[in-house]
Amino acid sequence: MFKFFKELLSAAKEGVKEAREELAQEAELDKAKKQQINSKDMLKDISYEEQFGTALGAAFRVIVFGDWFTVFGSAGDDRTYPVHLYQFGTYPKQAEYRDELAKLLNRDFAIADTESCLQLLAAYFNLLGIKTGGTVLEGRENQIDSENWDIGKPGVDALVITVSSHITTAATDVGYLPKSAALDILKNLSSYARLHFKDWHSFSEKFLEGEHYVGLNNKIGKSYLKRYIGYLREKIGSPWNNIDWNTQSVQDRVLSAIAWTFQAKSYQSSQEFDADVAAYQRDILADQAQWDANEIVVDAPEIELCYMCWIKDMEDLNPNETLLDDEEEAFDEDNEDSGYYQVEICARLRASNEKNFTALDLLYQMEKQLIGKELGDHIFFEGLDRVKNHPGDTPLYYISFGS
Repeated sequence: MFKFFKELLSAAKEGVKEAREELAQEAELDKAKKQQINSKDMLKDISYEEQFGTALGAAFRVIVFGDWFTVFGSAGDDRTYPVHLYQFGTYPKQAEYRDELAKLLNRDFAIADTESCLQLLAAYFNLLGIKTGGTVLEGRENQIDSENWDIGKPGVDALVITVSSHITTAATDVGYLPKSAALDILKNLSSYARLHFKDWHSFSEKFLEGEHYVGLNNKIGKSYLKRYIGYLREKIGSPWNNIDWNTQSVQDRVLSAIAWTFQAKSYQSSQEFDADVAAYQRDILADQAQWDANEIVVDAPEIELCYMCWIKDMEDLNPNETLLDDEEEAFDEDNEDSGYYQVEICARLRASNEKNFTALDLLYQMEKQLIGKELGDHIFFEGLDRVKNHPGDTPLYYISFGS
């Protein structure tokens, strides 16, 4: 099933002769260049998340499409920006490559339709421990051979991310996934990647290391793979040279890989809380635990944090909290259950260091904020989601709860 690089390399070699003949013809070359983005400025029409999510799978897409490829090495930098390395689902070459992508998905991954695609993507998400909530993968418990795909070995997670990105974009190109569903999947993949790797170079280094452990490729194939990675690192039009690893000072998704249960416990210090959180990660996530108390998760001195909960009256609000509902409607008897009323609250939090929020600072403030609030069965923390296009300079987040 996972003969991916061998098969793609074979396909690439088969197309070399044809590609060289086309490049020898000026008319064909001009036609090909018209299907590229020739200016970095034109990338502004593609969302950052789509560019980033597509670029995670660029090591595979560049092989499929044959960008910058010759038998003896690069033919030189033509200074073009291959659109299919930045965008999927809608680009000039989509119709041309649809049949080829469908064939590769079936041959290399046994993906022939939407269901088989979702099963494999869910298996990869579950291997990485990425939450599937809010995506079309939600609730799926598919598993993959963890002996061959040993996530404990260096770089295997980077390889899984790349494979998953390629499958997601290619499946959308051929019509197995709606683009909106694919973007949700890529958003979670991107969040995981940005949490675990610091830039494109380190990501690609780990990718090569992971490929070595999984063994998708033979010796000759590895040399070709390194060449393609080199192109992605060096070419002017490569997405890895044009897409910032972290484009925003404030992430759209925060602490999504952290497991925690709000327990209304009164901690005496952040150190005591830190110890409990670290132990909880080990108990729940085992080898996939990734708690770093000092990691900067929001690079802003202040945020607004909103959430749903149950309270008895206005006295249950903290001084830094505001009721978002109309007070009269919120405490109407029709909204009452056993003396509690479901309301939406927004709190303003200030970073302890007055500059930015570390993982510990933010989670500890949330824990203290929720003491005295009734959450019902929804006590499991599933990360923070930033509200896009929120006016003002203060970022606005919503807490995501699970039950």
